[in-house]
Amino acid sequence: MTKVWDTHKHYDAVHAYGNLTTRSCQRSVSIEGLENIPKDGAVILAPNHRTALMDPMMVLLISKGKIAFGARSDIFKNPKVARILRWLRILPIARERNGLSEVAKNFETFDEIVECLEHDVPFCLFSEGMHRAERGMLPVKKGIFRIAKMAADKLGKKVYVVPMGLDYEDFFQGQRRTAIRVGEAIEIGETFRTLEAEGRSEADIYRHLCETLRERILALIDQIPERGHGNKLLRLLGAVVSLPLFAVCAVGSIFIWLPLLIITSRLKDKAWTQTVRYVMHLIFPLFWPFHICLERLLNFYRDLAADFRRG
Repeated sequence: MTKVWDTHKHYDAVHAYGNLTTRSCQRSVSIEGLENIPKDGAVILAPNHRTALMDPMMVLLISKGKIAFGARSDIFKNPKVARILRWLRILPIARERNGLSEVAKNFETFDEIVECLEHDVPFCLFSEGMHRAERGMLPVKKGIFRIAKMAADKLGKKVYVVPMGLDYEDFFQGQRRTAIRVGEAIEIGETFRTLEAEGRSEADIYRHLCETLRERILALIDQIPERGHGNKLLRLLGAVVSLPLFAVCAVGSIFIWLPLLIITSRLKDKAWTQTVRYVMHLIFPLFWPFHICLERLLNFYRDLAADFRRG
């Protein structure tokens, strides 16, 4: 069975293309705080979770090297899909709703996560355990710290949980500003020793770690500054003049925006909108210039309309 931490043929090329595709969906991506990722131990990345599959694609932007991920186990039911996911360095993690038999399989996954950390491959676990396309974040699940403690005990080296903030100007529209921010890491072994010396129970220690991680992630998100407004009449003139270009871009990118429109209109969970956009870009790279221009013009028109409504 393919080891997620091992070298995978052609993976680097796919990773590079995936990163390029991710950037093609955003107006800008700023990456801050990479110096906070420790170099002297194993690293578990702990981002917030907002836009389904787009979030791990954003995490991959922080490094050209290997990063492994955990994902819900039900998407691994098809053996062919499971092989592809494993090649992409994704491991299944069952939730209680999947049943006890599935949850029991998590111990095998935890052993593989420890192997990743032993081979200096960072592992990413979304701290909330589920996505939500809203500001703020849900409570942090303690599972991420249980895995970190298990790794620290087995490996006998420092294991860090590193908070990451994935910040989107808009959760649904393309060509908006995004930011990836890395915060101060939590070293598990030292933290446990300190809190145990204070006489805290194991349950209290995990509660403290979850609260600390949540506070550090919240300090990293919802910080994209408000856009500039500018002169409304000049922008209105620009909007009128740009209409022929808009028509050309709409025709040139029809194979992206039309499937995107149809699929997202049927989505029950709108947090997948950015993911669908990403997949369309992944399939049709030749049409990126047209679609990028189209979405930027749409945002220009939307912002102008919003400014006129505000008066």
